[in-house]
Amino acid sequence: MFSSRSFILAPAAALTAGAALGVLAPLLEMSDAPAGHMAHLVLAAGWSWAALAFCVGLARKSRIESAVLAPASLIAAVITYYATKLERGKFLAADLSNPSQGAQLYWDGFSSKTVFWCAAAATLGALLGLAGNLARNRGIQGLPFRTLVPLIAFIETSERLRVEASLQGAVAGATWSVTRLVAVTVFVVLVGQTVINLRPRASAGQGKERTG
Repeated sequence: MFSSRSFILAPAAALTAGAALGVLAPLLEMSDAPAGHMAHLVLAAGWSWAALAFCVGLARKSRIESAVLAPASLIAAVITYYATKLERGKFLAADLSNPSQGAQLYWDGFSSKTVFWCAAAATLGALLGLAGNLARNRGIQGLPFRTLVPLIAFIETSERLRVEASLQGAVAGATWSVTRLVAVTVFVVLVGQTVINLRPRASAGQGKERTG
């Protein structure tokens, strides 16, 4: 059963987390400080957005809530992300037919990107939310879901290091390298915890067979 408090707080928390991610990622894009640039690279990465939806699903016991709140949080992130970019003048375009008017807002670009990524957030968010919910199973069945986000982070950062590292500078390369190392560490820890948790069950099963 859903309590009235949970019915209000859970959506509010999911939407707030999504909005915070959507605002902070573009705000930190122009930061001159290395720490700010690193934070932008982390928050704007696909794996971070996947982690948001996954964690929202992980936090809810109900699969229905996970499948609904996770995409809602991502949609909130997409809307605030592009709204922040719009406010910062990222969708300005020159009117070639009338240069004297200066740069004009490129509404088509803003709306098309927002709609496309909202649709993607609705689909992928639901899947990631369900994955987070299924990761609540501490047994071997939940392991593939628990290791999903570290795997996404490893694949994304490996590809960025291969393709973009030489173009983006030392800070970006260091950020992606550290992120990849953390992803591998988390993956190994999660697998190790699952194996350790399975051993007592196996030992108990062997003990019953001997006494029987």
